[in-house]
Amino acid sequence: MIKLIRKENELDSILPFFAQEKYLKTKSSVYGWFVSDKFILPFVLFNTYIFKRIVFTTEPINKNHSSIKEEEQFLNDMQSFIKENNICDFIHKPQPSAIFRTYPKESNAFRWGTFQLDIAIDFEEMLAKVNSSQRRSVRKAIKDGVIITKTDDYEKVYNLCNKTLSRQSIPLLIDKNEFINQYKNLHLNSMIMFEATYENKLEGALVIFFDNENAFAEYAGSVSKPKSGCLKLLHLHAMQYLAQNHNIKKFDFVGAIPDIKEGCKEAGIQKFKKEFGATIKEGYQFTTIISPFKYYLFNLCLKTNFYLKGIKYVDPVERNKNLSESQLKI
Repeated sequence: MIKLIRKENELDSILPFFAQEKYLKTKSSVYGWFVSDKFILPFVLFNTYIFKRIVFTTEPINKNHSSIKEEEQFLNDMQSFIKENNICDFIHKPQPSAIFRTYPKESNAFRWGTFQLDIAIDFEEMLAKVNSSQRRSVRKAIKDGVIITKTDDYEKVYNLCNKTLSRQSIPLLIDKNEFINQYKNLHLNSMIMFEATYENKLEGALVIFFDNENAFAEYAGSVSKPKSGCLKLLHLHAMQYLAQNHNIKKFDFVGAIPDIKEGCKEAGIQKFKKEFGATIKEGYQFTTIISPFKYYLFNLCLKTNFYLKGIKYVDPVERNKNLSESQLKI
């Protein structure tokens, strides 16, 4: 039996960061958790004009070490519950760090992954996991005077991260109001920002969310041609700080295409993550169209809005499929 819970204090489980109420309410004023006796699945709901869409922020939280088959049944029941109660018009792509073990039957499922890395207090221990040429670049960046510091200048960080996404031809940029809301409500306790500078010029920035065990590289940005080694140094310094000051054990680079095509810009980004010694966690994501007409109309409005801005909009799932050797087929 599925229940819809609206307040975190009604749950009897310790939740990972992206499932916590303090995070969910920075995304939308409407949020909650689909709950059974075995699983918890957090979501945010966006009301945009006549459209209602759900985005899951994590995979199902397994309360009792339940099986994949039981998880599939939970997802099927959850999907039926949404339809019966007219909760939304469609379930959109989950957040990048959400890796599902399985998917509901009546859904559009696809392969997905994320790079994860065990981190340590000792900088040299983490640097040793990086390949030799990259280690030399990091050491040279240190020798040349690249400086990594914490920052609270959210305007500067936001602008750099958005410029980076724009340079990568990603049309859906970071919503500024959402980013400011996250900064005001999460900064220092669950959100931290670092910057890399060289010769007094900003080279890169990193925004990390974290809970008691895990850290997530939510946003990152850099100038078009950063100083060699400085972005690796930026990440390594941030990992060391989190391990040392917050006892974080694992760093998640947030999202990856398991069989990405060689030669594309995104493959270079994934290579950057893998070079830290990170390994990919693979699984699935899915979307579900409950109202085909509203889904079609939503995408038409979205494409028209971007067209009027001179931008060609491509659905994120379709964009990722085009970057995959297998089209992310399961």
